[in-house]
Amino acid sequence: MKLKILILLFFFFGNFLVFSQEKAHFYLWLEPEWFEGVSGNFAYWPGPDSAKKSLNHWAIAGPGISAEWSQGGESEWNSIGAGSDETNAECRREIFIPSAGRYRIWVRYVDHRNLSEPFTVAIEKSNNIVLQGELGKNDIVPDNDEYQLYWGFSFGWAYIEGEIPQGQSILKLIINKPGEAWRQVDAICITDDFQWIPYGREKPQFSYFSSFDIRDSSKRAWRGSGKQLNTGSIWKRPPVAGKDFSMWTGVSANKQWWSSQDIENLSLYDVFFENACGSDIKNDFKKQFPKQKDIPIISWDKLVSGFYLGETPDLSPDSPLRKWLEKTGVPFYILTNYANPVYNENTGPATYQALTGPIAKQFLGYIHGETIGTSGVSAGEGKLGENRRQHLDNWAKNLIKNQTEAWSKFYKTTVSPQYIEKSIPCLSVESISLAHLFHHIGMKIVGYELDATNMHAPVRIAFQRGAARQYDGAWINYASANFGDACNYFTQEPVVPRGAKSWFHSKYSITDGVSISWYRKFYYLNYLSGASAIFWEQSLVNQWIKPGPGNHPVQLSPFGRATVDFQEFVNRIPDRGEPFTPVAFLLSYGHGYENVNYTCKMLNAFVQDKNDIEIRELFNVAWHPSAILEGHPHTPELSMPSGIYGNIFDILVDRPERAEAIFSYPVVWVAGDVVFDNKWISVIEDYLRKGGTIVLNVEAVRKNKNLSRFTGVKITDETKIFNRWSPDGKKYFLCVDYPVYVSKLEKAEILGFADEQTPIITRNAVGEGAVICIFVPHLVGFDERAHPCLPYVMNMLTENITPFEIFVSGQRLNGELMYLINRTKDGWIVALFNNQGIDKTQNGIARVDRRKYVDAEIKTQLKIKSAKEYTVPRNLSIEKSNETSSVKIRVEPGDVQVIYFVTE
Repeated sequence: MKLKILILLFFFFGNFLVFSQEKAHFYLWLEPEWFEGVSGNFAYWPGPDSAKKSLNHWAIAGPGISAEWSQGGESEWNSIGAGSDETNAECRREIFIPSAGRYRIWVRYVDHRNLSEPFTVAIEKSNNIVLQGELGKNDIVPDNDEYQLYWGFSFGWAYIEGEIPQGQSILKLIINKPGEAWRQVDAICITDDFQWIPYGREKPQFSYFSSFDIRDSSKRAWRGSGKQLNTGSIWKRPPVAGKDFSMWTGVSANKQWWSSQDIENLSLYDVFFENACGSDIKNDFKKQFPKQKDIPIISWDKLVSGFYLGETPDLSPDSPLRKWLEKTGVPFYILTNYANPVYNENTGPATYQALTGPIAKQFLGYIHGETIGTSGVSAGEGKLGENRRQHLDNWAKNLIKNQTEAWSKFYKTTVSPQYIEKSIPCLSVESISLAHLFHHIGMKIVGYELDATNMHAPVRIAFQRGAARQYDGAWINYASANFGDACNYFTQEPVVPRGAKSWFHSKYSITDGVSISWYRKFYYLNYLSGASAIFWEQSLVNQWIKPGPGNHPVQLSPFGRATVDFQEFVNRIPDRGEPFTPVAFLLSYGHGYENVNYTCKMLNAFVQDKNDIEIRELFNVAWHPSAILEGHPHTPELSMPSGIYGNIFDILVDRPERAEAIFSYPVVWVAGDVVFDNKWISVIEDYLRKGGTIVLNVEAVRKNKNLSRFTGVKITDETKIFNRWSPDGKKYFLCVDYPVYVSKLEKAEILGFADEQTPIITRNAVGEGAVICIFVPHLVGFDERAHPCLPYVMNMLTENITPFEIFVSGQRLNGELMYLINRTKDGWIVALFNNQGIDKTQNGIARVDRRKYVDAEIKTQLKIKSAKEYTVPRNLSIEKSNETSSVKIRVEPGDVQVIYFVTE
């Protein structure tokens, strides 16, 4: 009986006990690579001289190579370093401490085996040091730890502890004495939670993590009606190379080979046959398939060929290559990586004349792999304007000018600046900060590369797809198999010789790089996300293998098997449709946001600011649990986080001439330092009248006073600080302290409360539309993480926004599967990706946990005629209950399932 009474008491008073705590724990997680005072680069692996060198400042020490990635990777991709001889380095970061009290400052840094690496952590307030302590004097990782024995150093955590006053302070990392080994600092966390012990690069339990189950039970409307919007009107892809989709591979432009061919009878298949595999097995390949016309991969009808500029492809009127291109009319591209072509006064102008004249329609453009243009072309360094928008405007002018000059020099003739439209930049880092700009200056096709260490693919695709849709262009994937500094090559000998001389860096061999399941899933992800093409960085070299020991035939490599599987799928699927992305995030065209770059400066010039943090946290909520996953030991699968809302987002920018793009999206969320001129206000007014939904942060309204007419509130200059919030004004949740701009209601209704009188979320009806306003500046608390109301707002804005819901064990998805939804000519596609259960390090074969399968149920109110899975083709049974149709399917670890629904 006593036990039952205790249980009942906890049931009735449990919430009171939880919410009567004084406050939520504070965790301020910081990445020192973004600190002021960090510049240049530091590397230990070139040797002792580099590891000792004094630069008089901290420098970027990442992204990591073999040692770092074997330990799970650096936190958020980068770290800072300084040589052992350094005695005068300091970097700093402004922070805000919400309450005076005792705190621990945890630091993740490299601990060298039996060597010191001293540096000081200090808190400064009003030019006075209020807390400081030295780290790196003592070992923090056991001497005989696996990584200490293997590398001689390892990441570990240590802390200093003390009183910190409330308010603005400066955190400093200081070096004022030499060390026995280099210094490398990866992450910092300031906390008042003395029970929390950091592990690896895992982040703590931020307040907003617990808000994803909170929903509005009142059944009131959040979104506008959307009745008059033409959802998806700009989503149709233009054909590229005359096809809806293609895969691009390089072929040789060797003049000797082309001169020896019978051009009149030379087919595209013959050219692919000559270039079907690596040179190491070419003779064996030709002997094994002497006359076969249905060889996998190269017989696929959606293959497109291209040439390497470094081979100086001659397109003079009498050249055999020019004659063949004119005869066949096949589309082609030119790859420029590291190329320095040697044209003369005759071949140069003739080649340019061909590319802009007789074969111009066949020429797709120049692939610039991992760069903005041809070798050596830049657009300037440092700040090129007073703000990011001015900087980008000038940067674009420089790029056009410098690339035009490079083309003129290559081709030894005058090249028009409009020729920039033929550039196809395929950046990895910075692909998202420049995607829209590339289209804006006239490029018709823009690509991106994804190293498997980059977090994360869905965001990068959202930028590429949104930019292409907003500018009526196309986007492609520049496909490689890189996992950090390692890459799979199924060649007879390693591309980079193995052994001790490759100890620290550059592993390129059979078991290096990504998992095969990642490679396969990435095909499916790009294709179903709307890519017009996939370009193979390694051409077809990785697709075939001649295994040993023993005498084995040439056969498809593991990558080749994945490629054939994908190509057969593309042939089978009736229609891949268009990705259904009803939510657009609208950023400034000068946003410059890129959380993964080599300089840790936005646009390589600007320090991280509050707008960047707002965008980062919005994305962390939209693709939750990405912020949790990025703290796990890295595997390639983590680059495809399984966002709980699905891949339903596009990114747009605030170019006034492209404003009408928002009419394709029922919800438009404004983020960062967007600028709205009169043209934009007119478009927004029409958009709202037709039933659209705009989400605004108070900072956007304060910056753009012309938005205030839509909010239904009067925003004051007064701010208050709170440490709880409520979705209904009744039940309150504790959170980290956060500021709120006080507002006075006029027409709007309150959807979220800081207290009984202070709204943090409002909704104002404008015509058929709705304006949601959030009064927490930049959407974050003093921990610089998403305010817990953000998941609540995202939950309600995305409620029933797609025609499908996906459940696991009767519950909404919580990171078990990545999914996307496409609208087809006769129905819908739902693609499910299981990124669990594949554990692949940089070097070695992946381990598979087959227990990590996911049994999913897809539910819809649509009237379904049939459901078929197309990766391993089979019809699926449809269960019906009242107005709901459902399909159940298992997704194995590392697999993808693509279900095609035909509707009535």
